[in-house]
Formats: sequence, C-alpha cells, structure tokens
Amino acid sequence: MTDEALGPGFDTVTLTRPTPRKLVCLWMEQAGLHTVLLPTVWEQLARSRGSKIGVNAASWQRLRTHLDAPFRWLELNDDQQEAVDDVLQHFTEPCFPRLVADQIPDDADANIIAEALIVGTDVLVTQGINSINHDEINFVIEKRLGANSGFVLTVDRALARAFPGGESADHLLMLALATIAPTAPTTPANHEWAVEDAHQGLANLLRVLAGANVSETAQRLEVRWSQCGDLERLLAGARMVAENSRALRFERMRAEWQRDAAQRGRPTQSHKRHSS
Repeated sequence: MTDEALGPGFDTVTLTRPTPRKLVCLWMEQAGLHTVLLPTVWEQLARSRGSKIGVNAASWQRLRTHLDAPFRWLELNDDQQEAVDDVLQHFTEPCFPRLVADQIPDDADANIIAEALIVGTDVLVTQGINSINHDEINFVIEKRLGANSGFVLTVDRALARAFPGGESADHLLMLALATIAPTAPTTPANHEWAVEDAHQGLANLLRVLAGANVSETAQRLEVRWSQCGDLERLLAGARMVAENSRALRFERMRAEWQRDAAQRGRPTQSHKRHSS
C-alpha cells in the first residue's frame, strides 16, 4: 500500500498506551487509513528491555508478521534521512525545554517530529507535553521550514479537529465506546449491552484517558454521553464497530499474546510472515 495517503503520525507514547492507541487506531481505520509507524517510533516500540517491556515489544514484532495488520511501517531512504538531519538543525533549545542544543539531534522526540515532516504526514499527534514545547516547535516549523500551521498537536487537539461537534462528536463517542464494547456474545441473553454497564465502562475509560494526558477528550465524551438522545442506538453502533473492526481484532489478539507470554514468563516469539 505504498501509494496510500498518509494520515497523522503518532508519537511513541500515544501508541504504547493501550487506551489511546485503540482510540486513534480505530479513528484511522474509520478514515480508511493505516496507522502510521514512523521509523523512530517503531524502533522504540520494538525494543526489548525488561520483562514487561519485552513482552510488549515482542507483541509489536509479532504484529509485523501479519500482512493485514492495521499499521503502515515507514522507512527512510538516504535522501530522506539527510533531510531529517537538516530539519533537526533548525530546532532550538526552547523547542525542547529539557535539552541543550547539542542533544537535540539525538533526541527521539526531535527525530520523530523531523521524520513526520519529511515523509509528509498531515500532522504529528503527541502526548509529550512536558518534554516538547508544541508552540515553539510549530513556530519553527511554520516560519523556518514552511510547513502548515499547527503541525504538532496533542491527542486532545487532534481529536477535537477531527471530531469538532454535532454528528462527528457523536461518532467519536461511538468509537470510544467501541474500544470497550463486548464482542462475541455466548448467549442471546447477553447480546445487548446494558446502558448501565456501558456507562460504567465509559467512566473507567475516561479515567484512563485523563491519566494518559487526554483529559479534554475525556471531558467531551462525558458531556456527549449525557446529551445523547438515543443511547441504545449508540451502543448498538459501537458494538457493530467493535465486532467488525480489524484494528480492534488485532488489539484482542495482542492482548491474548501478552497474557500467554506473561503466563510463560517470557516474551512472545515472532512467527514467520503470514496473513491472519
């Protein structure tokens, strides 16, 4: 799918945490796009270090063996890498408050931003609000590099831009609910998702989002739930999305791999390339 249009890029933290990852991957899927994995992001996700991290890294490596995984792995050619190196020279110390100038070219966040610019993503969505200054970086990108205004966005701002209100806000709530919706009912009696159960599940989801620096979206979702005039229809739509989503199917597969690996006390092993 090398000719596929690129949507947003995502930083490592957004894709490491399961709850934000499910939401943004489902967003990309609904938009008809793969979730972009920039080279430095992939390097960090696939790095094995420590038992729990090793299990997570191995599950990423195993995902890559599936031809229909909902991700698009990007690699840089020599010219693109040279362009990335040039971009890195334009970043200033105020862009990265924790760094001095000579540390910037080796910083993962700086490289991720530069890679996103060079490969041509629409924006870069990040959670690194403490390690990077979004306003300063966007100033440098726009004024010195000629890229679009507001290239680097938080997850909250990106979702607000993509789902600003009205029906789109209802759709965002449905996608959020789909990430926690029950699937594959065992009996007809539990096929319906009770409103009370869904509300409790959403409350738990919102707490996790708020803890993952996606607090504005959590607040928007909470308000939208209270304003929804047909919760049963919304829940039915969320369940349909959950049951048919390739992105969420792979999340369930990943969770199963990680549970199995944790029980064995060692990371999952990569398998030969195949389609699931």
